[in-house]
Amino acid sequence: MGASRERAIVLEEVAAKVRECTLCRLHRNRTRAVAGEGPVDADLFLIGEAPGRQEDAAGRPFVGSAGKVLNRALTSARISRKDVFITNVVKCRPPANRAPKADELEACRPYLRSQIEAVRPRVLVTLGSTALRSLQGPGAGLSEARGRDLAFDGIPVRAAYHPAAVLYNRRLEAALRADLRSIGRRVPKKPARVHSTPPRAGKPVRPGRSAGAVVMNREGRALLLRKAGEAMWVLPKGTLELGETDEEAAVREVHEETGLRVKLLRPLTEVRYAFYWPPDGVNVDKTVAYFLAAPIGGRVRPEPGFDEGRWVSRSEAMRLLHWPNDREVVARAFDARRTIGVIGKRRGSSRAAKRSTRRSR
Repeated sequence: MGASRERAIVLEEVAAKVRECTLCRLHRNRTRAVAGEGPVDADLFLIGEAPGRQEDAAGRPFVGSAGKVLNRALTSARISRKDVFITNVVKCRPPANRAPKADELEACRPYLRSQIEAVRPRVLVTLGSTALRSLQGPGAGLSEARGRDLAFDGIPVRAAYHPAAVLYNRRLEAALRADLRSIGRRVPKKPARVHSTPPRAGKPVRPGRSAGAVVMNREGRALLLRKAGEAMWVLPKGTLELGETDEEAAVREVHEETGLRVKLLRPLTEVRYAFYWPPDGVNVDKTVAYFLAAPIGGRVRPEPGFDEGRWVSRSEAMRLLHWPNDREVVARAFDARRTIGVIGKRRGSSRAAKRSTRRSR
């Protein structure tokens, strides 16, 4: 299954949960919950406060008077609405359009976070104070935040007025349009990318073997890498070169991708999967050998193609990692560490980490 399809499935699952949600009092009087809408690969991710009366009736975000203001502002900024993902901090209409309460915001927070992680936008756009504070904390002020570079989980955040504010103060419409024009200019163009797809029947099969590692420091945190421009967190790994063992490739790839020199502590697992690679017209039958490793030198300097390296806890890794296989590998690494005292000092023999698992290729 391709990455985009997996992310689309996540969005569909979130929307289904939203429609059935009863976690807070807002579900009692709603007509329809409003999960949000937009493409899974949207560059811009717009976040409002809550659905209004017309949104509650239609089950779609920003379709009422505020939606018309937003559409005009997007058009002025030369941004197509069909190219952006639009949602709200809370997914059900508060009574009389009042502001959402703290427990209502908290109940909906996991839905918003899951949507952001699935879409992986280039820029998050908060519309109004409630959305801004949901990402930046209760002390964030809209006047101070507009025009500033903010961030949420490594994704740039830009603050703008809520379109509904324009309905009460028409002078704000020019400011909203200016905000969106500025944001539109700042969105980097996506490079053309070749994507793998599910295996295709009748195509030749090419075996492939890679190796990588879960690098853990003395504080018991694992190192993740984020792919540049994608907000996709992964583990360091790469293809074996001619004559390399799995261990040699894992050490080399970690050094090349992270800047760290490491020693391998033990094998963790092997992951196998298949995909179709369009440039070569073949189905690739891929096996990746993973090891638990400890840093012994260097510093984290991700190579081009990655824009950040981050030491994370187990729970952070489970939240950030995109691929289920990577999450399983990291879980094994944290479990394996329980048999290790200070990271890098095994309790007992280290022969398992030294065994060669040379494969014919």
